[in-house]
This record gives sequence, structure tokens and C-alpha cells, in this order.
Amino acid sequence: MFSDGIRRALGPVLRTVANTAVEKAVAPQLQPAARAVANFAVSSFERGTSPLVALNPPPPPTPQVDGKLEAGDWLTVTVNDGVNQRKDAGKTSKLLTTFPRGTMLKIAAPPENGAVVQNNFVYVESNTGQKGWVFKDYVGEISAEVAEKALADELAKARAANHQTDAADAYQDIYVNQFDAEKQVGDETGRNANCGPASTLMALRNEGLVIPSIPDITHDGSAGADVQAVRYWGNSETDPATDGVTTNEAGETVYALGWENSQYTGFEDVSNAVAAAGGSSKDVSADSASIRKAIESGMSVVVSGTFVETPAQASEGSEDAEPVLKGDTWEQGGGATDHLVAVVGMEGDDFIICDPASDCGTPIQVSAAELDAFMRGNPGAIGISGPTPGPGSEA
Repeated sequence: MFSDGIRRALGPVLRTVANTAVEKAVAPQLQPAARAVANFAVSSFERGTSPLVALNPPPPPTPQVDGKLEAGDWLTVTVNDGVNQRKDAGKTSKLLTTFPRGTMLKIAAPPENGAVVQNNFVYVESNTGQKGWVFKDYVGEISAEVAEKALADELAKARAANHQTDAADAYQDIYVNQFDAEKQVGDETGRNANCGPASTLMALRNEGLVIPSIPDITHDGSAGADVQAVRYWGNSETDPATDGVTTNEAGETVYALGWENSQYTGFEDVSNAVAAAGGSSKDVSADSASIRKAIESGMSVVVSGTFVETPAQASEGSEDAEPVLKGDTWEQGGGATDHLVAVVGMEGDDFIICDPASDCGTPIQVSAAELDAFMRGNPGAIGISGPTPGPGSEA
């Protein structure tokens, strides 16, 4: 306990410290109120009517709009027709894109660190990272709290539309995009029909299996090299013309891209590649219930299906007999029609799918009905386990 004399002596010191803390930690418009609270607390201490209080005031609330546009502040598009983003601060500058009403934009530091507002245009960055100038009168300030919530809601909606979930995200380390993989081995077009090798590779990874390198080709550590190796070990004995390798004029073994990688993979090819990786495979009935049992037994399953079908009511030879996209499976990626994917896990009653052509580039979570719909018209499934037990091992 402090004596009254000590309290009175400490009062001026505490008041100075409190006011200094307010000036450093509190926004200018909130300082009068914070200073009054601090002075009241010190006065109470001097009188001995209250215990010593903490001198650091609580953090101020999230800043609201203040009419000052600075880098890091958030804006939203306020006009119904949207706002154009331009390369430079002027109405005749090159048009980059148009943001619809309600789009969240963050003020960014412009090139060469100039003013964020020039010629009544403000320099902003979209949530996709695109920077440019928008007309100042068509946007309005919002608090950081409002912007963060809106962006979180927007991200959640986009993830749901893409079938992306936290459970599916857990398999990202095994995921391979077949088009990116093609570019990694030298085909800049990225075009291929390597859904089978890519899906097989993801199933192998999920089972802890490693595909051997192609003989006489140095493996560069990329997923593309692994996809090419799956094609080689899957096809080299049964169909060498589509094994993804050839011999150049110098007699060296090199990747054969283009036509060879545009040939579809069958389940026999998948089985050959699994054996080369030291795993085992078995046929699985092409329905969601059987695939679920295989997954629950510890397998990964490569599944064939298609994203298109002829409408049931179509008459033969008519225009409406042309195949159309199915409406009851997940989104088609990369223009894929007949297609192979890897089923690598379960989340409740849903399936975790690694679709190598998916536009979102991540594993996805789909329902049993969506998986069955995908298999409709091109059904097939093969379970993959690994590694294969050696002689004398328990089954």
C-alpha cells in the first residue's frame, strides 16, 4: 500500500507517462478521450480511492473511413457499371480490366513511389494482384475489418465452387497437374493426354511408392519427369510406340513428347507402372460404394470416367445428339472428356479426388453421387497398394 504522500508525489510522474503513451499508441482523433481516461485513473490513484491501473490504454478500434487515401487503405467499387482499371492515371490510358460494383481494392504504392492519387485516379491492387489506376469518384473507403471479412467470404465461395476444402488441401503435396508436368519436360504447349500417368503417379505417391527413373535419361527431380517415367514403365513392354521415349540422331534416349503423350492410358498400363514401382494393383468395381471400401482398406484408386454424354432424349442423327457436358459431376478442367483421376482419401461420405486436369490445381472433395456421375459412360477403376510384401512377409 502507498501512503497519501507517496501517491501525491507519484501523480505527476504517472500522468506524464500516461499522456506520452496515449500520444504514441492512439490515433489522433481518439486521443482526447483516451487522455481523459488516463488522467482520471491517475487522479483516482492520487486520492487513494482506486488501485494502481495499467497505463497502456487498450488498442483503438479498427480505423474507419477518414477521407485520407493512403497505401494499405481499402476501397470498394461504388457504381453500378463498375470501374475501369487503367495502366496510367488518365481516362485515355490503356484499359486493363473492369471491376464490378462491390469489388474490394487495396490502395498500393504506385511505380516510382509517387502519390497514390494522381489526376483524380487512385492506384490500387486487386485481390488477384493486378495493379493499376481507377477513377477516384467511382470508389469509396471501407474499413480494413470490412474488407477482410468480404475477401474471406469471397474466397470461401470460390473454394466451395471449386470443390476445394481443408480436407482436400491435406493432399496437396501429392498433387500433379498434367499440363504443368508436360512443360517441365520440354513441351511448352502443355498439351497431352497424360491424365492416366499423372493420376497413377498421384496414387503411387499416396501409397508411398516411387516410380523408377527411365533408363538412360537423367531424372531432373520434376513431377514431369515422374509422369514421363510412369508412361514409360506402363507402356514400354505392351506398346513401345507410346512409351514416351525415343532415340535421337546421336543415339541418345530422349523424351518423345507430342503424339506419344497424346495417347490414352489403359488400366493394363497403370498396372505395369505400379509393378515397376514395387506396388500391387487389383480391379475394383466402378461404383462409389466399392471404391469407398477400397479406400478404407488402404488403397488408392485410379478411376476412369467422362465429363460429357449424349442427352438421353436425343434422337439418332439429330443435332441434339451431340455430346454435352454433364451437369451432375465436378467441373471439367483442361477440356478433358474421357478422363482418369486418382481417388486418394475420404472425408465423411465424400471422396478426395486428385484430378490432374483440374483448373484450380488442387485436390478436390466430391460426393458419391458426383463420382458415380463422372464414371457414367466410361466406367473403370483399379486399386493400388504398396509396397508389395516380400517373400515370407505377412499378407
